[in-house]
Amino acid sequence: MAEAKIEGLDRETLHEPLTLYLSALKGNSEPYLMYQAAYACQALMCVPDNESPWQATIRRTGKVIGGVSGLVSAVKGLDLNGFIDGLKSIQQGVAGASEVVQLVASAFDGVKSMTEGGNGFMEGIREGLSFKRKCAWYSALRGADVMIQDGEFAKFKQLVCEAPCRLDPTFQWGVCQRLGEIAGNSMWDVRTRRNAAAFLGEMYRNADDWDEKLSIKEWVLFILMQLSSSAGSIQQYIETLLQELEASGSGIDKAHLQTILKRDIRSYPLRLASPPLGSPSLLDRVQNKPDAEGTLRQLRKLRLKERRNEVYIPPQAKASLQASDDERFPLMEKVDEFLASRQKVLLLLGDSGAGKSVFNLQLERRLWQDYQKTKGRIPLFINLPAIDKPEQDMIAKQLRRSEFTEPEIRELKERREFILICDGYDESQQVNNLYSSNRLNEDGEWKVQMVISCRSEYLGSDYRYRFQPGDRNRPEPELFREAVITPFASDQVHDYIKQYVSRNQVLWKAGEYVQALDDIPGLKDLVKNPFLMTLSLEVLPRMVDPGEHLSAERVTRVALYDQFMEHWLERGKKRLSEKNLSSQAKAALESLVDEGFTRNGIEFLKRLAVAIYKEQDGQPV
Repeated sequence: MAEAKIEGLDRETLHEPLTLYLSALKGNSEPYLMYQAAYACQALMCVPDNESPWQATIRRTGKVIGGVSGLVSAVKGLDLNGFIDGLKSIQQGVAGASEVVQLVASAFDGVKSMTEGGNGFMEGIREGLSFKRKCAWYSALRGADVMIQDGEFAKFKQLVCEAPCRLDPTFQWGVCQRLGEIAGNSMWDVRTRRNAAAFLGEMYRNADDWDEKLSIKEWVLFILMQLSSSAGSIQQYIETLLQELEASGSGIDKAHLQTILKRDIRSYPLRLASPPLGSPSLLDRVQNKPDAEGTLRQLRKLRLKERRNEVYIPPQAKASLQASDDERFPLMEKVDEFLASRQKVLLLLGDSGAGKSVFNLQLERRLWQDYQKTKGRIPLFINLPAIDKPEQDMIAKQLRRSEFTEPEIRELKERREFILICDGYDESQQVNNLYSSNRLNEDGEWKVQMVISCRSEYLGSDYRYRFQPGDRNRPEPELFREAVITPFASDQVHDYIKQYVSRNQVLWKAGEYVQALDDIPGLKDLVKNPFLMTLSLEVLPRMVDPGEHLSAERVTRVALYDQFMEHWLERGKKRLSEKNLSSQAKAALESLVDEGFTRNGIEFLKRLAVAIYKEQDGQPV
């Protein structure tokens, strides 16, 4: 309820039904039920202040996140170490309603442990069954849930192993449940499912490392028993793992182990997702209904798989070209405001290399992460230069490129809404108003909101008519807004360097790059542009031999520009070689490569620069 931003609920009205239910559990000896109740208690603590503990954890570590969609976006670029450190503050707890605490505590006077060794576990649950304090294990599990949802099993495992509450038996119970659900979910790849099952086995075998209670080991066995009959492609692996654990004993005597293995595993259900239908259901076939959602699922998976390790610094922007760079604001927040409004078009402007395409891809990624099947708005990224005549039916053209069938396209047009992210208006040499020419939001047409990007230099002074809804004689400016990406501030430059060094195998440390900014004249101004920043970080180590000292005499701005041009041409050669070129263009490229693509490119650019200088009589273009 907190994640859905439900407001105006009365605290007593919310808690009374729960406490009555908990009272009925007095004397219950079932830890599975107790864990679920403790989890519910912790979740309800998020409702009064409309903020969940895992959101509070990020806020305490300097991350300002709005709602679940913000957290999903943040976790992908999350400083996991900062998140783990922030969990420690949750353990200090917060004041709550003492009368509720008393009621909850009295409900568990007679609770018995599952086994003799389970007292610590039940004590941990009893602590969770309290409105007096927020528990770190709940915060950690919620963060883990988002990592699982986003397909980040490696980050999930790191969080589990390093969280300050890793030895809390309630946390371990929740971790085991999630590992079982990953292992049993056919939506995950086989390798990840096997790794999840192996992690369960590791927790069972290395109980001392986890300070594990006997009840946790029993829970691991119950999970693996259930998976052994429902894990599909890894069923044989699960059965072998169970046999190995039975043989090892690992702290459970054989008689007790056999008792555990004979219990009814249906009393300990896992939330195993049903595998997606490989084809439309019988009813859908009878109704001749296209399976657009299945194709959307594949598109989502493909788009989320791309660009996982890219450096991304959230850009700042200003309201218009005329506004001062000092009047900047977080761009993503303004885009969220736009998407929540009735406006239809947001124009994103910026200099060449300012980061428009990077932001558009990040926006698409976040929207896919938040996507709700069958009813959510569909994010659709369109690289305008790649579409033939995007002024006509560009959405259908893009969907065909993504292998949607014609019936699926008609179904989506009739029943769904889209968030269009159109990138590269200038690169496609457009002069048309794509919103109007595609008849967007007219009766019987595509229902959309559009984010469209363009290089600032491409447009003249009277440019809004190319993007505003309505026609030139009857524009609708109230449905239009714009934002202009501003150059990097110094803190963004330093954040970019840190991310770049941590994500790439580079020869320099972050401090050496920062020192270069101070030593080379004009470099600080140059790297305010994200594209030039990337080029600088890539070419600087090339200009100094290993073990030598960086100096302004050796690394001048002119020398840096020479390296830029060489590196830029190398990138261009690689990009062209990966494209599907016509036979004539391919032959021309091969000829240039044979003769020296980069060398010839530099010579051509020099001659071009001299010709322009002469033509302009020394005046700037």
